[in-house]
Amino acid sequence: MRIGIDARNDGTGVGRYTFSLVRELAQIDSENEYVLFLGRERFETYLPPAPNFRAVEADIPWFTVREQLRFPRLVARERLDLVHYPNVTVPLSETTPFVVTVHDLNYLDAASIFGNGGKRSARQHLLTAGYRLELRKVRRARRLIAVSDATRDALVSELHVEPRTIVVTHEAAELPPDLEADRTMLERHGITEPFFLYVGSAYPYKNLLRLVDAFALLQGDFQLVLAGDHEQFATALRARAAERGSEGRVVFPGPVTEAELLALYEAALVYAFVSLGEGFGLPGLEAMVAGVPVVAARAGSLPEIYADAAEYCDPRDVESIATALTSVSGDETLRARLSARGRERAAEFSWRRTAEQTLAVYREAVSP
Repeated sequence: MRIGIDARNDGTGVGRYTFSLVRELAQIDSENEYVLFLGRERFETYLPPAPNFRAVEADIPWFTVREQLRFPRLVARERLDLVHYPNVTVPLSETTPFVVTVHDLNYLDAASIFGNGGKRSARQHLLTAGYRLELRKVRRARRLIAVSDATRDALVSELHVEPRTIVVTHEAAELPPDLEADRTMLERHGITEPFFLYVGSAYPYKNLLRLVDAFALLQGDFQLVLAGDHEQFATALRARAAERGSEGRVVFPGPVTEAELLALYEAALVYAFVSLGEGFGLPGLEAMVAGVPVVAARAGSLPEIYADAAEYCDPRDVESIATALTSVSGDETLRARLSARGRERAAEFSWRRTAEQTLAVYREAVSP
């Protein structure tokens, strides 16, 4: 069997999912041939992980006209039996049998991505319409891979997908081995007090404005560190911190390297993950690997994935978020229990198992 994998996404959670899957497939499958479609920058330095893996340059951006016109021809040229799209980026004219991984359906709710304020731009309307079109295309997939039961249920209820075509394969979390933490980043960004940590984007469904509001209610000398590329939402976050009297105590270090992230994990008091909806919740699970106690929203997939390894809150209730943060930060015994249980829970997920289940999906997808 010749299997193609669309590996053009080099960053974000989708990229981590894709390359973790490829690494493990190379360990367990020496029979099938794999073709990896890579963006130019990754292609120039990428070394295939095994002899049955081959890289093909596909310098074609996602969600573009070029993708619709060029990518299907590139796939067809390889004469594949199956192609795996690790996200909903299937060209309309794709004729090769395919499987798709669906991580979440957050883009179905425009307010979750763009917010409620102001008139939507033409680009925002186009992105929302394009995403709905992408989701319609996934119905043609031989199989859909959902990263959680919550995502599977959303596919059934929102898109009316036939349940028998959906297979749940969980993701996993890990920290880079033999990586030395860059502790100088703490000093560079003025991080000195015990701090609550969040790492990631600032889309409205991430609920960071309520997290800032909840932080302002806390008693004690704490900091809130919001790391990541917050794009057009950064100004509103900084303004909210100032309005709540937390300016200076809410730290925005911006995007961080793996070494800087490890330093944040080592020093964080609590990881705060209060999203209104997540398809899997990989950042919180990664924090658990590092031993950081997690406060999580009782929403989306998070209770399913974290089980009893997190302290939960109502993400739409600022006082509930503040209570959870106060409970964990003020109770050393609770923090120790959540840290230990978090490591145990994270260890229950593995990329090897993800790869084994995904390989089974490939075989089912090409069966008569």
